[in-house]
Amino acid sequence: MSFARIMALASRIIRQVLRDKRTLALIFIVPILIMTLLYFVLTSTGSVHTLAIAQPTGIGSDSIDTLIRGLLPGRDKLNTFYINANQVNDTLKRGDADAAIIFPPDFAQQAFTGQNPNVQIVLEGSDPNVASAMHDLTLGFTRQLGVALATFKAQQGQGVPPVASGSMPFTVSDPQYLHGGPQYTFNDSIAPVFIGIFSFFFVFILTSVAFLRERSQGTIERVMVSPLTRPELVMGYICGFTLFALVQSLLILFFVVFVLNVHYSGNLALVFLVSALLTVGSVNLGIFLSTFAQNEFQIVQFIPLVLGVQIFLSGIFWPVAQLPALLRPLSYILPLTYANDALRGVMLKGDDFIGIGGQLSALLIFALLMVMLSALTMRRQIA
Repeated sequence: MSFARIMALASRIIRQVLRDKRTLALIFIVPILIMTLLYFVLTSTGSVHTLAIAQPTGIGSDSIDTLIRGLLPGRDKLNTFYINANQVNDTLKRGDADAAIIFPPDFAQQAFTGQNPNVQIVLEGSDPNVASAMHDLTLGFTRQLGVALATFKAQQGQGVPPVASGSMPFTVSDPQYLHGGPQYTFNDSIAPVFIGIFSFFFVFILTSVAFLRERSQGTIERVMVSPLTRPELVMGYICGFTLFALVQSLLILFFVVFVLNVHYSGNLALVFLVSALLTVGSVNLGIFLSTFAQNEFQIVQFIPLVLGVQIFLSGIFWPVAQLPALLRPLSYILPLTYANDALRGVMLKGDDFIGIGGQLSALLIFALLMVMLSALTMRRQIA
């Protein structure tokens, strides 16, 4: 074994890497960029939940309000605000609250006179983890309120202490779900996200590598000898890659729904429409970026920037509204942000075409923009 030959080979590899600025960026700059991004996201976001309270009205409501406000400050990572009972559904649908507690208008009078009023809990339910946390939190809160109210009544000479009586001055109905239900699990909430990620990522990689090979093997030059015009050549490549990408998206959707048996609420045709628009954009993004690569390794170098950034900023793990204000504008230009929002809206909330119209429009704009960019780069190559 010759040490000199080993060092000669190692030196050649080192010089080759040093001459490749893209590889140097992948080794030294991209990891720092991704870790910095992850640091800001992790340190600036948290599991903060929001509770809406439909306040009671009528005689004695001021006393109930005082008890409620006295119990809330000790609850970390919980934002609360007050609404009217008729605003509960709209508030939850807009995503302004994760759950709501509804007190009947004459709650105080009924509680003080021993009529055992009923309190309702409504959970937004589209995220099973959040719904489970809010389920426990709201039930715990109402129990504490029951103890505080019973103690207050005993102090006023209107009853016996709750420990002695063993009963609360009001009842709490089983929590209702606006979306989903107790049967929904974490897998159900993450399945729409995986449909979007896989449809985008695999299609991007396969299209990039396939089109790169078309260029490197001289296939494009040979096709140009045929009677095809340049626009026909461009559209032929786009349609050919898109067909297989759409079939792949359909396969992913069927597997998630019918093999993994995830729960869903909306129309699967809308789910496929979202995947199709995302796929068309991904195909043409792959064609566009492949023109800047000379080999498969350089295609891989695009992955951290194309996919890594979107994983952290598209609302997969943390809601976009909870991201740092500096990063939020970047989230709104990422296609996966709109795809994830639309897929979750259809599968978990049962949204219709109008409900996800904004997200579909954003994905359509992204797809059209990528089609134009890929067509321009292809025409340059065949010119």
